[in-house]
Amino acid sequence: MTSRSLIQRICVVLGLVALSAYLFYTGKGHTLLLDTNAVTIGDQELSSYVSAIVSVDGKELNSPMGRAERAMLTVSGPKHKIVIVDEVDTNNKKEVDTNNKKVERTFMIPTFMERVIVSIPAILGDAPVEYWVIPFTPPSVENASVEKMQYQKD
Repeated sequence: MTSRSLIQRICVVLGLVALSAYLFYTGKGHTLLLDTNAVTIGDQELSSYVSAIVSVDGKELNSPMGRAERAMLTVSGPKHKIVIVDEVDTNNKKEVDTNNKKVERTFMIPTFMERVIVSIPAILGDAPVEYWVIPFTPPSVENASVEKMQYQKD
């Protein structure tokens, strides 16, 4: 094998490795849990609107989100755009008034986070970016109320 063909093969392999890393980074799927529960940051409590339409990367939820709700959405890639419109008519999902507040923000999700919680009140309250996206940690089995009920003695 000549040195020229060896260099060509090495370049092809390096190109394939770079392409696969790029495709992994841009195509990595994430599960977003959109959360409207009130958030306390420092001494300030941020609450959500009574009703709001939320869309991420153009994917709109089936129904408007109210207070203390959580919705799940699957997206891919590291960078996402969220659009939140407040006070909607729940019958036909149209804006009630032209003076409604519309918030558009962009956020990043780290590559190796599978599930994250996106806090809608933190975005609406102009909180720092590190409060918008929080890693999701499921509750432990010992703390689940259903598990406790199954093992109670009469």
